[in-house]
Amino acid sequence: MNAFINLKLQSNDSFEVAIKKLEEIVMLLDEGKLTLDETLTLYEEGIRIYRYCNRKLDNAEQKISLMMNENKVPFDFAESDDFKGE
Repeated sequence: MNAFINLKLQSNDSFEVAIKKLEEIVMLLDEGKLTLDETLTLYEEGIRIYRYCNRKLDNAEQKISLMMNENKVPFDFAESDDFKGE
């Protein structure tokens, strides 16, 4: 199980690093070559990483929503005059 130490979520991991770790965990679980204990350990870590990533996405969505409301910027940027001619 020490072989999976690099897949543990670290406090300084970015969203992108966490997603890569989650992808690797899913790949290892899909292979089906792990012991039951290894599978449970990786599954638990995968759930932790999933929740971390989900929180990061929720926070980003809230920030964008606040910015949109504060600046009263229309969400559909495609119709904005600023982008015509590009």
